Amino acid sequence: MRKGSKGAGANGLLGTSQTWRDAVLTNLARGGPTCQRAARYIIDHNVRVGFARQSTAARWTLGGAIKLNPLYYPPQTDPADPRLLGAIVHEATHLEQGLALALSVEGEVGGWKAEFEARAELGAPIVNLHWRAVAPTPARPTDADLREARAEMLRMAGRRYLVWLLPLRPLG
Repeated sequence: MRKGSKGAGANGLLGTSQTWRDAVLTNLARGGPTCQRAARYIIDHNVRVGFARQSTAARWTLGGAIKLNPLYYPPQTDPADPRLLGAIVHEATHLEQGLALALSVEGEVGGWKAEFEARAELGAPIVNLHWRAVAPTPARPTDADLREARAEMLRMAGRRYLVWLLPLRPLG
């Protein structure tokens, strides 16, 4: 579906234009290594990026799509907006991780790390992001870091945060 078309397709995505998606990918390719890796993954795996009404600002799907909530990212959002690009990098990171890691606390920490790095590469401040207690996210999160991230996720959003996340990796 194209931008401006009505309704959602079978994949639940509202319309986006190919021009807008291409502009997003161009802006990611102009970023640093984290942004470029996400752009390459999106291109190589033909990841659909679109808008869908949902309870979260952005999310990935099992069908290999990135859905952006139009309440947070209206379809007219500038494709160079670092906040938008950071969210896309975060979700592309989950797709690249694979299902088991993407559904884990460690996977979510990896998504945050990629989002932080992308925003830094784009010259945007890291503010009002998911993990307020620890920024930047450690490059190699320890069990203690993961426990802190999990606790922060639960503090921040309580029951609203999707608690389908798998348990922490075993100690040691």
